[in-house]
Amino acid sequence: MSENPTPTGGALRSSKAAANEIPNEQRRHLYEYVAERGPVRHRRLREALFPNDRRAARHHLALLERSGFLVEEDDRVRVAVDIDRLTEAKTVDLPRFDSPVELRPANESDRTALVDVMRSVGEERIHVDAVATAAPLAHGGRLHRRCSEGERGFYVATVDKTVCGWVHAEAPSRPESHHATITGGVVEERREAGIGTNLLEYAQTWAERCGYEKLYQHLPSTNRVGVDFLTNRGWTVEATRSDHYLAKDSYTDEVILSCAIDD
Repeated sequence: MSENPTPTGGALRSSKAAANEIPNEQRRHLYEYVAERGPVRHRRLREALFPNDRRAARHHLALLERSGFLVEEDDRVRVAVDIDRLTEAKTVDLPRFDSPVELRPANESDRTALVDVMRSVGEERIHVDAVATAAPLAHGGRLHRRCSEGERGFYVATVDKTVCGWVHAEAPSRPESHHATITGGVVEERREAGIGTNLLEYAQTWAERCGYEKLYQHLPSTNRVGVDFLTNRGWTVEATRSDHYLAKDSYTDEVILSCAIDD
């Protein structure tokens, strides 16, 4: 099932599915216009969609570029992320909550809350990479990206439209690459309710959709709850790197876990 990530020319799902990834109607229309026509000159785009409002054109284009959906090069706007590679939104009913939990690709309106959730989990030292991953996101880094270096994406879990968990998926772009690495977490007050398990399954759906054969996670050995959480759900400890992390003058081993994606 190996499929190395290569550009696909901006294939689209239905507008109903795309609405979950780009909820603003004007920005969704802008994305679809570019995806259907290939690289479009900025002037043509503005004249076609915002003939009387240059400010709106710049505003919506800037937000789509910041989220990583579009990119502008040599005065042409093109698709940066193929929506077909994003996992479609889904809702799950969990006994602990009155409202359904929604799992979906992160969008620009989630950015601040997503960074806050990642930092709160990172401060607990249960996922060392959370703070490092949140840093570029807080300064305008793309939520979704696909380029010659590889691809990445952020997905969120929300309850009552409030972000309470996330998963970040990243994969290198190399001919021999068949795996991706994920990080994720849930805010403390929402744990042990099934959100983490559903986020994990959601990441596996993304990996299968994109043709990856294996997922990896890297955890500090001090996070026994996290290691047990994964192994109880079919993940395997592949290796341990001694003294890989240094925190507060103390060295901690790294546990490398993997999960094979079924055909």
